[in-house]
Amino acid sequence: MKRDGSERWRVLLAAMQPGVKDAVRIEAGAAADYYALAHLHYRPGSPAQIERVLRAVDVPTGMMVGVLVAGRGTLNAPWRRGAFGAEFDAGDKRRAARAANGALRVISRVIVDPRFRGLGIARRLVEAYLARPLTPCTEAVAAMGRVCPFFERAGMRRVSVRAARRDRELAAVLRGLGLRASWLLEPGAAARAMRAHPRLRRAVRRWANDSRSTRGGAPDLSAAAASIAARPVVYVFRAGRLSR
Repeated sequence: MKRDGSERWRVLLAAMQPGVKDAVRIEAGAAADYYALAHLHYRPGSPAQIERVLRAVDVPTGMMVGVLVAGRGTLNAPWRRGAFGAEFDAGDKRRAARAANGALRVISRVIVDPRFRGLGIARRLVEAYLARPLTPCTEAVAAMGRVCPFFERAGMRRVSVRAARRDRELAAVLRGLGLRASWLLEPGAAARAMRAHPRLRRAVRRWANDSRSTRGGAPDLSAAAASIAARPVVYVFRAGRLSR
């Protein structure tokens, strides 16, 4: 059998057979497992911290077909108090930071080999983590959450998120110039807009300087437009009860 899309169909058929042992096993992994599949994720770069890794293994072949990474996330998030309560009081940054460090971890990556997508492996990875989480509260931020709702299917609860201040401010500049963030994702559109509008160049530089992750580099209108056009979806979970 060729090692291509045929593996996906073998796993699917095996999973559909009554009495057949599960074709995919979820087990503890290591950072090296994440790095082996990191190139398949839509988000560039790696998580700042890796505290737990789970991996999905195709039982018949022993091939790793998926991975989940959990660790610490941002210390202050505006949605956290509404999602979890006063223990994550956004009005007191020190208190919020202490609470996040002690009681909350973030599922920062869930990656499945494209040949095995659509088989529920991402949902099973999240379910396995939530069954034995590192902390009472779990959070996940997914830019593709609207089209891949496996976090909700695993038992997490979706919460509404207001756009970041820097995204709101840049979006207002774009509206004033008659531009839409989605237009700027077309090939060459961002570069043309930057050449045509000095005001936009200044606005993008402010946008970049407003976050440690983008500060210091060349202003990237494409990245800024993607941040505005694809606002992430946040999911939360508190151990001891399902959040859906």
